Amino acid sequence: MQNKKTESDKNMQQYDFTKQPSILIQGAMEIETDYLIGQLEDAVCVAVGNWKFYTGFLGRYREPVIVSRTYQGMVNASADTALGLTYFAPKAVINQGIAGGHDEDIHLGEIVIGERVVPMGAVMQEFRAKGVGIDPLGFEALPLEIYDKVKQTTAKVLDFPCDKELIEAAERVQTDIHMHRGVLGSADEWNNQIDWIAVMRERYQTSSEDMEAAAVAQICRSYGVPFIGIRIISNSVVNGEDFDESVALCGQKYIQSYVEELHEFRK
Repeated sequence: MQNKKTESDKNMQQYDFTKQPSILIQGAMEIETDYLIGQLEDAVCVAVGNWKFYTGFLGRYREPVIVSRTYQGMVNASADTALGLTYFAPKAVINQGIAGGHDEDIHLGEIVIGERVVPMGAVMQEFRAKGVGIDPLGFEALPLEIYDKVKQTTAKVLDFPCDKELIEAAERVQTDIHMHRGVLGSADEWNNQIDWIAVMRERYQTSSEDMEAAAVAQICRSYGVPFIGIRIISNSVVNGEDFDESVALCGQKYIQSYVEELHEFRK
């Protein structure tokens, strides 16, 4: 038995993350990634461009994963994702971290499992003549043009559905944290006006807002790679719940358990 274990460990140490299956897990900040990086076995830091990717094995099944810190914002997140998909070719991408709450039924420390992601900053304003004034509600969602690698053509889309199999696995995780399916709103914005959040809820049915998920989802859609966005609520102005970044640790522990649910994913 000892020889078999030693041989298995040897094989894992020789694992080629650029050619063999893995899962890319992203978070924007240290508080969203440090725990996961610390849990990796046989961790190796790989620099690709200006971004660092930590390869290693996570959980009781020693699932091959890559943890990356995207940095905040849509451009950073899209660059990190494009580099990660090109260099490592993972079989799935999990974009996770903290988010602000939009839904009164979802509270601080609860998890939103994304059914879809909407780029709520992509808007087209209606025409208004000079001197008429500004109408903040005079807009509609603007479709984004993407390149579909699978179909080898471009398409215009309004949102990005998350992978059904990844969603179902996320709901199977055994946890004391309340989980909700919902819509992740995403843009380079931090909204604190309750009436404006109500507009986002009306237009897009958003459950939460963050600054990365839509960019990641767009790149994954273009590459044809399964994607899911998962957020833990760190603040909710609609419920009067102040910002608490410590929930990011709970979110990462949930993700670690989630990875174990994905042990058989698309093998």
